Amino acid sequence: MSPIYARLVPFAAVCGANFINIPMMRSGELLNGTPVFTADGTRVGESKRAAKYGIGLVCISRVLMALPGMTVTPLITSYATKRGLFCRRPAMVVPFQLFLVGLCVTFATPLCCAIFEQRASLSVDSLDPDLKEHVKKNFPKIKEVYFNKGL
Repeated sequence: MSPIYARLVPFAAVCGANFINIPMMRSGELLNGTPVFTADGTRVGESKRAAKYGIGLVCISRVLMALPGMTVTPLITSYATKRGLFCRRPAMVVPFQLFLVGLCVTFATPLCCAIFEQRASLSVDSLDPDLKEHVKKNFPKIKEVYFNKGL
């Protein structure tokens, strides 16, 4: 295995962990549904489909959050090492990597949290069948419902 690929293995582990951890931590929403609301804030019920959609968005944003720090940092460090930047002071590799990771996290976290709106929307036609029927019966003019997708 190429050394550069070996440096990217932790990123693959973090991606896998995110796709396991987030649904497990939010299993209550997957089993019972997440609260959905009209545009004016009236609660219309709980939707398992909205929960799945929201959790999927959170997983994607978490992977994107980890991407710069766990891929750019090893690539830049590898390049700097090959160019002889750390020949005189090999102990500077760790502070250099910490600086790069800190820089990436500083910008990646807020940017990736903002990729998808906190208050996500879902078409009434995409809701669970029983909730869809309830919304169409009690809120006939509503075309979309809203829910908190989480962070």
